[in-house]
Amino acid sequence: MTEPSDTPIDCVLFDLDGVVYHGPRAIDGAVDGINWLHDHAIPVNYVTNNATRTPETVADHISRIGIDTSTDEVTTSAQVLAERLAERFGKGARIHLIGTTGLRTALDAASLEITDSADANPVAVAQGLDPHIDYDTIVRACEIIRSGAEWWASNPDYSLLTDTGKVPGNGAFVELMARLTDTEPVIVGKPAPHMMEFAADRLGARRPLMVGDRLNTDIEGGNAAGIDTALVLTGIHDIHDALRAEPERRPTFILPNLRSLPALITAGDRGDCPRIEAELGRAWDAIDAGTTDAEAILAEGRLPRTIAGPVDSEPGTAPVGAVSDAHEEDT
Repeated sequence: MTEPSDTPIDCVLFDLDGVVYHGPRAIDGAVDGINWLHDHAIPVNYVTNNATRTPETVADHISRIGIDTSTDEVTTSAQVLAERLAERFGKGARIHLIGTTGLRTALDAASLEITDSADANPVAVAQGLDPHIDYDTIVRACEIIRSGAEWWASNPDYSLLTDTGKVPGNGAFVELMARLTDTEPVIVGKPAPHMMEFAADRLGARRPLMVGDRLNTDIEGGNAAGIDTALVLTGIHDIHDALRAEPERRPTFILPNLRSLPALITAGDRGDCPRIEAELGRAWDAIDAGTTDAEAILAEGRLPRTIAGPVDSEPGTAPVGAVSDAHEEDT
């Protein structure tokens, strides 16, 4: 999908938690960077693995932190899952649902018939996170899958972080059911490329950029879709993590925060970022050639863990690794 590097970036896709906000608070630089894109008529889209919330709810959340957002600018894994099922089976197809409001609303919008019984002979099981999932729900879904229904899941996120620690994500229940049924679902959420492709196609983008804070979802998903990726250092992963990453998880660019976006798009002064990217590129070449390893390169001290943005983070902003109490990871 990626156009030649001299083609201007004409669309930016964003992960949410750790990139745009931490819970109810905007991350330093996010409002400035995204509003600059709006001012310069560069389309944006927010791609989230969260299948529990509707696009309207997500758009309202982003708008409340100071970034005017419409529902058309949000792509959820639930939307993509429903669209893929409608393409595969046609409108009116019977789908067995495991999930909550976000996925139910998406299936309804795609004109699919939601069933809750194996007797209805559903053609597929659509699975998103259900925080109230119980034993009977799991047993019934496994029976339907074993009977021959296709199994589709919104995302593979095994856990999510809350103020009290890790709790099970959709992937935990997917893994459990996979062991019980000896099969694997089709997964549409990151790191699969489906959401990025869906969002870029909606906007007619020639050279989209995917921006995220997680190498194993955002960056891997963007790379799988064949588009440029930028690791922003306001969330989970940092430069040292990028150095250690497998090839499919390596970002094209490094951003201290979203205030750095205008310089990236206009080829302006990006401070130390180009040097870091060049150092990473040389290091990855050497690692892939087997002449060194990540720990030896880190011992040389040329790669910091993080770098300052155009304006240093303001006091009180969330540190790297901070997490929200969101219902499901906005990965």
